[in-house]
Amino acid sequence: MIVNYVYLFLILLIICFIIYIIYLSYDYNFDNTKEHFVDLTVENVGLLNLNTNDIIDDLDKFNENYSKLDIDIHNRNVQKEQKKNLDLLSKTKNNLSLTDKLKLMKQNLKPEIKKFPINETIKTIKSKYNSQYLSTFTNNNKNYNILANDKCLTVRGLCKDEFCLLNCQNKLYSSNSQYFNSERINNEVDAATTTNVPLETISTDNVYPYNIFKSLINDKCLTISNDGMSVEKCNLNNIKQQWEISPDENICVLE
Repeated sequence: MIVNYVYLFLILLIICFIIYIIYLSYDYNFDNTKEHFVDLTVENVGLLNLNTNDIIDDLDKFNENYSKLDIDIHNRNVQKEQKKNLDLLSKTKNNLSLTDKLKLMKQNLKPEIKKFPINETIKTIKSKYNSQYLSTFTNNNKNYNILANDKCLTVRGLCKDEFCLLNCQNKLYSSNSQYFNSERINNEVDAATTTNVPLETISTDNVYPYNIFKSLINDKCLTISNDGMSVEKCNLNNIKQQWEISPDENICVLE
């Protein structure tokens, strides 16, 4: 019996201990729960306002830093564009310098043009169109006969057509049908004046100087093509009517 009472006492003691442990645990948790509630006293509200001001200051600083960063990025982009423009300007200057040098080189490479001797008669002409050579002669040191296949180019006269090749006339018997007058064209003004046309109608592609040969019969110009000679209305923009001249009978290079 005594043993049974002892066991019962021990069991009760253990139960009380467990209840005590549970009580201690509950009290600890309740104290921790109280720490999560905010004490909205006047002092604490002031602290909250202080923290809000700090946040606003931080936001202002952030905005300021962001603005500085944005300005810095913009300045860097501007500097990059300026560098590109400077590089482009430098390349352009170099290209212009090279262009000027090429112009000078081209000018230096141009062959020297020999002036036609004064008071010399023309004995050979060369087409600027196809480099064909023709011989000429004069009986009066003023007007010229154009030779081809040992005959003279004739305008009308005894020709069945407007022009043809006939035996050259001698000094005793001659007419204007085989005579051509030569005119020197040194520039655009000469070309416009000779043909009585506005200066702006003269092509800038013409290479000066050159000569033309006009028939005394119809005032048309000696013209050459790959098909042969003809006499056509004067057009000084037509390279087929432009001739180089020489006082020599047998030549390699004509003025």
